[in-house]
Amino acid sequence: MLAALDLITRVTAIVPRGSRGKPIGKETIRRILVIEPKNIGDVVLTLPFLAQLRALCPDAQITLLANPFARQLLAGTDLVDEFFDTDLGWSERATRYNPLAYNWRELSRLRRELPRGRYDLAFKCCMHIREHIVIGLSGARRRIAYAFGLGDSVLTDRVPVLDPNRHKVADWLELAAQIAPPVQAAPARLLVSQSEREWAAEYLSSRGIESTCTLVGIHPGASIPAKQWPLSRFHEVALTLAQRKDTRVLAFVDPAGYGASLGEIEGVATAQVSLRQLMALIEQCGSLICNDSGPMHIAGALGVPTVAVFGSGIEQWFSPLGEGHHLLTVEKSGSKTADHFGGPVKPYDITGITTSQVLDAVDAALGANRN
Repeated sequence: MLAALDLITRVTAIVPRGSRGKPIGKETIRRILVIEPKNIGDVVLTLPFLAQLRALCPDAQITLLANPFARQLLAGTDLVDEFFDTDLGWSERATRYNPLAYNWRELSRLRRELPRGRYDLAFKCCMHIREHIVIGLSGARRRIAYAFGLGDSVLTDRVPVLDPNRHKVADWLELAAQIAPPVQAAPARLLVSQSEREWAAEYLSSRGIESTCTLVGIHPGASIPAKQWPLSRFHEVALTLAQRKDTRVLAFVDPAGYGASLGEIEGVATAQVSLRQLMALIEQCGSLICNDSGPMHIAGALGVPTVAVFGSGIEQWFSPLGEGHHLLTVEKSGSKTADHFGGPVKPYDITGITTSQVLDAVDAALGANRN
């Protein structure tokens, strides 16, 4: 923690002064920095905010500081003009509670290479000291983020937390409202190209899955084990669905091979593919069964209804974009607690969610998708 405080002190000493909270006319906003260096789902949930920025400041250049995968994820959306790649690392526990686990070498690189003073506006939504350091390093004329005490001196606009239980999209949009009232923006969605759709159709056809079939995707992985519904339950769901007439199951296998055993079930095809190929295949699904994960958010942003099991995730913060989703948790017994500042979360025991609950939700999702 002393290392973090020392770097914050150094950052505070180099950021521009005299512009704290001073309005900047939209016509003079030329460069905007958005900071979201975490996971796939976190980047997807910036889409409505990025669309709002584009509508508010159509002539501004928008830079997204994010993991390198963000370039692929947002390709074709025209919501970001420039990407600043970074990998600050993210461990659900280590980087939250142990500052010594931060990627200090990468933070040092950002201090050297992030163009200081180039940006008129900089935004970040996560209330984490690491992102406070990064927004301070930007030296933007206005640095807009939520206040939480430690390191707030690097901000020009300290936005109070009005509702700790609202969705992350609402948190992002509240930051945009600090520069101008909301305006009508284009729908915020991920995009798959026509050539990618053609590839997906050929991939499915080569595995005996025709366009006339009802295709259900299953993605059993998640970024942390606490979010993973037991793989044996996914097996039970896949086996039941594969026995249905005119229904095919596509199981997505993560890079380490998790989920490959689903392919041993007759009638279940597997896909271990790149990010863009994953997106193209998810778009072909009538529904995606998954945990709280990046693929869940990809499906939502592609208009595909999900059946998602929430364990340590917090559904009111991180539900996917769009409508028609079925988010399954155990009964809210009061045993799950969290704070809006990234504090401890006691997960639900997601083994209490049954295969019959998931199958019922799949039927509801497919039924709604057909209507």
